[in-house]
Amino acid sequence: MRANSICKRLCATACCLLLFACHVAGAAIPPDLHLTSYATGLSDPVAIRSPRDGSGRMFILERAGKIRIVNAAGNLLAAPYYTRTVDTGDVERGLLGLAFDPAFASNGTLYIVYTASGSSGEILRRLVASNPAANTFSGSDTEVMRVPLFYNHNGGDIHFGPDNYLYWSTGSGTGSFDPEDLAQNLWKKNVGNLDYFLMGKILRLNVRQTTASASANMCGATPGQAAQYAIPAGNPYAATANTCAEIWAYGFRNPWRFSIDRANGDLWIGDVGEGNWEEISRFPAAGGSNRNFGYPQCEGNHPGRPSGTGSTCPATYGSIAPVMEYSHANSRCSVAGGVRYRGPIGPLNGNYIFGDSCTSEVYIGTEGGGGAWSFVTFPSGIAAGYGTVVAFGEGQNGDLYLVDHQNGRVWRFDSAASDLIFASGFE
Repeated sequence: MRANSICKRLCATACCLLLFACHVAGAAIPPDLHLTSYATGLSDPVAIRSPRDGSGRMFILERAGKIRIVNAAGNLLAAPYYTRTVDTGDVERGLLGLAFDPAFASNGTLYIVYTASGSSGEILRRLVASNPAANTFSGSDTEVMRVPLFYNHNGGDIHFGPDNYLYWSTGSGTGSFDPEDLAQNLWKKNVGNLDYFLMGKILRLNVRQTTASASANMCGATPGQAAQYAIPAGNPYAATANTCAEIWAYGFRNPWRFSIDRANGDLWIGDVGEGNWEEISRFPAAGGSNRNFGYPQCEGNHPGRPSGTGSTCPATYGSIAPVMEYSHANSRCSVAGGVRYRGPIGPLNGNYIFGDSCTSEVYIGTEGGGGAWSFVTFPSGIAAGYGTVVAFGEGQNGDLYLVDHQNGRVWRFDSAASDLIFASGFE
C-alpha cells in the first residue's frame, strides 16, 4: 500500500480529467513522470521480472548467466539467485529470458532461456526451487526443449499467459532478410546439413505437462520419445502434419522483447528491424486465422527484401500490419518492446510504453479513434548509446521498470499520479 493514499486518490481523479483531454492529441503523460533509480551495479542486465509471490522481490537477468535479486527493501543482493554457463560470443547471446510459473509461490517453478555454445542453440530450462521463498536457488534443473540458432537474432523472451501456457519468442537468426525463409517456414528446413525449425516465431507450450511419446510434428522433441512439454490443444497446427505444432505466430525477424497484457492476454511484440523500420505488433489472446507478421517480405508497412513491392506491404502479402512503427531516422536503430501499462499511475493506464536501444528514447503509445495508435516521446534522461533501453518489466502491482543494459542499471517509472488501483496479473 502506498503512503498518503487519500491524497493520491484525489490526484488520480484530477489526472483522469487530464487523461480525457489529452487522449485527443496523444498520450497523457503526467507532468512529473520520471525515472527513479531502482538498481545499480549490474553487469549487462537484459530483463526484470516479478515472481508475483507477495515477497516484493524483483529478479534481474544478467546476460553472462546470473539471476540477481532486488529485495523488498530495494537492495540488490550480492549473492546471485542462480548462475549458469552460457554462450556470450555475440552481443545478442547469453541468458535472455525468465518467466515464473503463475503458482511459483507454492510450486517454486520458473523457466529460463539462454544460448548455448556451438550448434546447441537456444535452450528452455525448468527450475524447481526446493524453497520458493529462498534468495538462492536450490532444487531441480531440467532441459525442456531447444531451438537451433544462427549466431544472432535470437529473440529469447518468455512469458506465461492467463491460459497458463508459456509463450516463447525466437528470432529468424539468418543473413540479410532471411535468405532461407526460416521466419516463414512452418516445418523443418535443412541449411548447411543442419535442420532448422521454429525460428522467427512465437511458440506456445504447455510446460506444466509432459508428453509420453512425442508426435511427429512436435519439432522440439524426438518423435516417439518422451518430451518435457505438451502441445496445447488450441494451437493452430496441433493436428497438422509437416507443420510444427509449437507455432502460435510467425513471420518475425527478432522479437527480442514482447509482453502479455495483464488485462486481456493480448501479445504485444517488438520486432527489431533490419533495413529502416522498427515495429510494434499486437496479437489478440484468442489468436486468429492470420498468424503471419510478414518478415522477410515486409518490414513494418514497407517492403523488406529489396525485391519487395507495395507501399503497404502487409496488404500486398496478406500479413498482419504493425500497430506502430518508426524509421531509423535520427540515429534510432533497435526497438525494445515494452508493456501495455496497467499499473498505479492512473493517466498511463492502457498506454503502451516502449523504447529505442540506440537513442535511449522512451515512447508512450496511445490508442485513438478507430483503433489507430500513435506515440509521443518521453525524455528518459539516459544518454544515447547502443544497448541502453533494452527491456521493460512489471512489478506485482503493475509498477513499470526499464532495463538499461549498457549502464548496468534498472529504473522505475514514478509519478505523483500513482494510485492504489491496479490489475491483478500473470507473468
